[in-house]
Amino acid sequence: MFGNSPKRDFGFVRAFAQTMEGLGFHALSVPEHVVFFASYESKYPYSDDGSTRWSPDTGIYDPLFVVQAAAAATTTLRFVTGVLILPERPALLTAKEVLTLDHVTGGRFELGVGSGWSWEEYAALGVPFEQRGKRLDEYIEAIRVAWTQERASYHGEFVNFDDVVLNPKPLTPGGPPIIIGGDSVAAMRRAARLGDGWYGWWAQPDIEAHLEQLHAAMADAGRSVSDPDFSFKLGVPLATESPDEIAALADRARGLGVDELILAGPGPTKTFESVLTSYADACGLR
Repeated sequence: MFGNSPKRDFGFVRAFAQTMEGLGFHALSVPEHVVFFASYESKYPYSDDGSTRWSPDTGIYDPLFVVQAAAAATTTLRFVTGVLILPERPALLTAKEVLTLDHVTGGRFELGVGSGWSWEEYAALGVPFEQRGKRLDEYIEAIRVAWTQERASYHGEFVNFDDVVLNPKPLTPGGPPIIIGGDSVAAMRRAARLGDGWYGWWAQPDIEAHLEQLHAAMADAGRSVSDPDFSFKLGVPLATESPDEIAALADRARGLGVDELILAGPGPTKTFESVLTSYADACGLR
């Protein structure tokens, strides 16, 4: 993660992104949490006991600024937030920031969004944790309205505006793709109803059974993960640096129909170039 130590500064962001681009990677995924806590009552959804996997003193940069810096140092690398906790932010302000980033990146940005899992973070930001799913739905709809309508109006329980002028319009027609993150059935249904893609996490022992829920949600919405206008992303926490094991993961992901496999592995500051090179070679990027 960028910003969690003095050496992982914006100079490191630029060097990391340039190395990724040079090795043939498609995209850089950037996480978000506005604040962290020394301890949580909330249960982290990606560990067996609900505990978090990071230091209490962890801190990271805002992902939109990370993307801006990385985009300025690259020309082809794409970016996705993995994921922006959208209900914690004002909808129209986010719409403005993201359309600006769409211009800054030359259309290389995808907005990954989710509802989050920590009530502590919502409380610290003064946003109700309850009904965050419904709030997320409205924010997605309202942002798209503001991106596409010259005089935009939207009326919901959590977002209301009339005759809003949000210019300039995004560089990408209709705005950057909105990718729905989350492994709950509710998140999968949201991706099927509202998303330009789905961003899941390969933390389940039976990934095939887990993905059956996504396929069912997509079918219910009259869509498929293989549709050309739908991006099927799957992040995998790497417990190994073995090239053979990573290659096997990549092959299995292809067999599952995954469009983008996002590797979340150790990235030592001093040796990140060699680590990225080994990942690229294992995945057949060079």
